[in-house]
Amino acid sequence: MQFESSMFVAACWKRAPFLRLTAPLLTGISMQIYVPLPVVWLYTLILSAFAALLVIRLLPVAYRYHYAWANGIPIFIMLYCSGAMLLVSAGIGPGDRDDSAWPDGAQYWLTKVEEPLQEKPRSRKTLLTVTAVYAQGRWSASEGRLLAYFSKDSSSAGLTYGSVVLVAKKPVKITNSGNPGAFDYRQYCATQQLYHQVFLKAADYRQLPRPGVRNITSSLLHARDFCLRQLKTYIGKGPEAGMAEALLIGYRQDLDPDVVNAYSNTGIVHVIAISGMHLALLYASLLWLLRWLPARKTANTIRALLLLTVLWGFALLTGASASVLRAAVMFSGITIGNLLLGRKASTYNMLAASAFVLLCYHPWLVIDAGFQLSYLAVLSILLFYEAIYQLWPLQKWWAKAVWQLAALSLAAQILTLPVSVYYFHQFPVYFLPANLVAVPLSTVVIYGEILLLLLSPFDTLAGWAGTALRWLIYVMNTGVAWLGQLPFALIRDLQWSWWQTACCYLLIAGMAWWLLDYYRRGYWLALTACWLMIADQAVRHIIDRQRRQLIIYNVPAYTAMDGIGEGKVQFIGHDSVWKMPAARQLQAARAAMGVKPGTVAGLQQSGRYLCVGRKQLVVVDSLLPVPVPVHRPKVNYLLLNGNLNMKMERVLAWYNADTVIFGGACPPYRIRRWAAECASSGTPFYSVPETGALVIPF
Repeated sequence: MQFESSMFVAACWKRAPFLRLTAPLLTGISMQIYVPLPVVWLYTLILSAFAALLVIRLLPVAYRYHYAWANGIPIFIMLYCSGAMLLVSAGIGPGDRDDSAWPDGAQYWLTKVEEPLQEKPRSRKTLLTVTAVYAQGRWSASEGRLLAYFSKDSSSAGLTYGSVVLVAKKPVKITNSGNPGAFDYRQYCATQQLYHQVFLKAADYRQLPRPGVRNITSSLLHARDFCLRQLKTYIGKGPEAGMAEALLIGYRQDLDPDVVNAYSNTGIVHVIAISGMHLALLYASLLWLLRWLPARKTANTIRALLLLTVLWGFALLTGASASVLRAAVMFSGITIGNLLLGRKASTYNMLAASAFVLLCYHPWLVIDAGFQLSYLAVLSILLFYEAIYQLWPLQKWWAKAVWQLAALSLAAQILTLPVSVYYFHQFPVYFLPANLVAVPLSTVVIYGEILLLLLSPFDTLAGWAGTALRWLIYVMNTGVAWLGQLPFALIRDLQWSWWQTACCYLLIAGMAWWLLDYYRRGYWLALTACWLMIADQAVRHIIDRQRRQLIIYNVPAYTAMDGIGEGKVQFIGHDSVWKMPAARQLQAARAAMGVKPGTVAGLQQSGRYLCVGRKQLVVVDSLLPVPVPVHRPKVNYLLLNGNLNMKMERVLAWYNADTVIFGGACPPYRIRRWAAECASSGTPFYSVPETGALVIPF
């Protein structure tokens, strides 16, 4: 079987103009995030490219025809710079908005609750939009968004969407733990244009009367609440009810953690999250329900308006994730083209067009894992599904249906595998049988839940439907959990660098050209990519063996340090940290650095004193005695950790330290006081909670 991939890709490139537009725009956004160019340079490049286009237009016709390819260069530059300017115009970039535009002397923030409160173990979480700030005796209009955590008391229980809240506590910057291999939470929040957070007790805020304005968001929330009430009434509580809510409207607050872990371990967490699959089911159902309308212009217009309204209403109702937005834009383009314009658009063109539109609306999506996986999955299916399906021709209809689903899962996995390993550092071995179990059952459950909502006025019928759905969800969860507990179900600690991920895509491209197109050079490309991956892994292993450093982790309430040398790691601190959730951060850090537990040469500990190579560190996690020693011990680093009610003057009277370190267990207000005292005395200091984990080479 010959799959003329090179000719096919070339044809798509010619017939799909948005492919040629999206590529430079995507490149410009990506490069501006990691290698930002000054705004002046961007404007200069845009003007220079525009001038080059004018010069080309003034050339004689013969030259313009002969050098027609030259038109693409200034257009590429203009699109590249436009992508970079999208970040600048949105106020997004490295270091942007770290310092709030709010006045330093601000006392009150007038805010509005933008989403329903989410129940957390110790607080209630929501999003606040700042509308005004009180500073220097007057109110002034302002903007910005806050991640707010309210204490669990009676006053916060009454907060809902649209509530007006007067905040009397200054927000703080969102920070990272800074631990090696840790999730970059600060960047994740920045993609949503969230840069500050605030923790509010009952005395820190006051709820004000809110205007009774009803908008689209409030209507969608009422619809969501109606769905939740019906599901809880007829399906009940427990893991099955939480799964039902997640499948229908993407409400994940009631999901059982063990269920989420089972779906994650089997590689089918996309079933839980509202994705393009759900929107495709909705789109197909709507087309089937509207098939009775005649094929006329007026009927097509009505059909298109109904499709677009329901599609975008469902997308907004479920939270408008990246994959849902991708599917909504694609289906909208297909609907407009087929029903309103009478033109059948290329799938590749619609895929590129949806990416172009979404990146123009929200350029930070380019580094969103959901956005990347969604587009890679669709592209992978378009490229490889037909070739995989033709490998095993079957006759019986049920065998064809099973093989179609299997081929679809295998095709989607090809291009999503490198990115999945890069982000999540694991590979689910049994993803194929898990998809064969979960996808059909989840489809039946989704249609059953829609039927349940339609039957909600009839208690008896709705009760039967709820019982059947509860049983189906139980069977699905049990099957997935069983697959996740099989031996070798999950390969963990796969640490791929961005270079290895890029080489993996070169390997896939070479193998595809070689096997599907019989292109001999594809074999050499795949072999070269494979050797580059091996070489990169060997270099990383050598670097890991040569690493000698002490890491002071940013772990709240505990002292946790790792000494690393010759590929081994030795823990220093409170052993009880391994029984807490913070142990995951330490394990992730060790996996990222490629080290194994063992004894590290050059690392010695005696009470509070720690000797690492030629450097000395003393740990103070309890109050120092009142008598001050005559001769202060000389140390390189002094680590203060815990709720120590001491002045810095007393600490420095005990130890002559080159640098004072404030650990993750120190209260923020005490760190601010100590930092001011160190600054006044000229003593260098380092705050682990604010700056992140400290790495000391030795």
